[in-house]
Amino acid sequence: MHRTRLTAAIAAVALTGLALAGCSSTSNAAGSAAGTKVTYMTWESTTTNTAFDATMKKFQKSSGITVQREAAPNSDYPQKLASLILSKKAPDFFWCTTAEAQNLADEGLLYDWSDKLDSGDGLKASGFAPGSLAMWKTQDGKVAGIPTLANTFGFFYNADTFKDAGLDAPKAGWTWDDMFSDIAALKKQDPSTTPLVNQWPLLTSPQGASAYSVSNGGKPIVDDFVHATKVRADKTLTEGVQKFTDAIAAGQMTNPDYDSTNAMAAFSNGKVPLMFGGQWLQNFIAPNHPKMAWGFAPWPAGTVSNVQPIEANGVCSPSTIKDPDAVWKTISYLDTTGFNEAMKAQPVAPIAYTAGSKGYYASLEAGDDASKSIAATAEYELGTKDKFITQFLDPWSTKAADVVTTSWNPALEGKKSVKSGVDGTVSGIEGLIKK
Repeated sequence: MHRTRLTAAIAAVALTGLALAGCSSTSNAAGSAAGTKVTYMTWESTTTNTAFDATMKKFQKSSGITVQREAAPNSDYPQKLASLILSKKAPDFFWCTTAEAQNLADEGLLYDWSDKLDSGDGLKASGFAPGSLAMWKTQDGKVAGIPTLANTFGFFYNADTFKDAGLDAPKAGWTWDDMFSDIAALKKQDPSTTPLVNQWPLLTSPQGASAYSVSNGGKPIVDDFVHATKVRADKTLTEGVQKFTDAIAAGQMTNPDYDSTNAMAAFSNGKVPLMFGGQWLQNFIAPNHPKMAWGFAPWPAGTVSNVQPIEANGVCSPSTIKDPDAVWKTISYLDTTGFNEAMKAQPVAPIAYTAGSKGYYASLEAGDDASKSIAATAEYELGTKDKFITQFLDPWSTKAADVVTTSWNPALEGKKSVKSGVDGTVSGIEGLIKK
C-alpha cells in the first residue's frame, strides 16, 4: 500500500538522456468512448491484479472500451513508471501516491481531472471520504489524481491481555488519556514487556503529534500538510511530544529506532498487547492464527475533538491522454464497481470513494470478530469529518526526513530535550520551505 516517491526515479532515468517532454497515450483518437482502448498499470500483487482483470472484463463488455493492464514488477514500480513517462509510453492511468502526484503535477506531466468531477458522468466530489480529495489538489486548484485505495491506521490489541489487566479493550471513542494510562497499567502488570509496539512510525511522528495537538485544542505543526507555508509548535503539540517521550523512557512504548521486523509475529504469539499499524497488517496477522481474542481500534480522541488519519493512494493520468472521456469512464467504474468486486475477493483496503468500499467491508464482515473490528475501524476513520494527513506532501518533504531524524527522533529517545528537538524540527522545516 505504500510506495516511494517518483522524483528520484525520474531524475535517475533522465540522466540516460531521455527528454522530459510530456507523455503520450496508447488510446485511439478522441471521440466516442466505445471502441477505444484504455491501458493502466498497478503495483498490486498477482492475486489482486487477477481480481482487477476479472472486473475489468465485465466493464469492457458493457462499455465497449477495451481495457488492458500493463505488467509492472512490484519491486521496481517507480523506476519502470519513470521510464515510461520520460519515453512517452506511460499508460492512460497508473497507480500513484499523493506525493508522486504533487511532484508530477508540478512538472506539468499529469492530466487535470477537475472538469470531470461533478460533470454528471462519473464520480462526484461529495462521494469521497472527508479529506481524501484535498491531498490530490494542486496549489492552483487542479486535480492531479483520483484517490482510490485508502490506508487506515490504528491499534491492534490483545483483548485477553487487556481483560486480564482489568482494562477495557480499545474502541472507537477511547482517548489519548486512555491510551497512556492503559500502557502504563500494562507495563506495571508485566514489567518485562513493552506494552505498545509501534510497527509503523506515524504515531510518534510530527503528524502524530499534530493529531494529538488538534484533538486537544492545539495546532498542527504546519498550517497545511499539502502546501505548507508556516511551521509552528504550540504548547499542546509540545505536550504531546513530552507524553510520548515519557512513555518511551518508562518502557511503555517503543522508540523511533525500534526494529519492527518481528512485531507482527510477536503480536500474533500474544507477546505484545498493543501494536500500532495499518489495516493491511491483518493480511499478515490472520494467517498466523492467533490463539487470543484480538481486534483493531482507531486513533484516540482528544478532549476537544476526534481527529482521524487520512491517507489514500490513487490513480494519475499523463497530461496528454487522447481520450479523456474513455479514461474517465474507466476510472469512474474502477472507483465504484471495480473496487467493490476486487476488494471483496482480495480485501486489501477500503476505498476513498465511499461507494467503492462496500465489497471490502462485506468481505471482512463475513469473517471473525477480528475482521469485523477492522471493517468497523476503517469505516469509522474514513467517515470522520476532522482529518490529518499522514505525511508532508510538498516537494521538500523527502528532505524533511533528515530533519526528523536529526531533531525530532533524538528528543523522543531522550538524547536531547523535547524543546530542543521540537524547535530544531520547526526551524529545519521552515528552512526547507524558504528554499
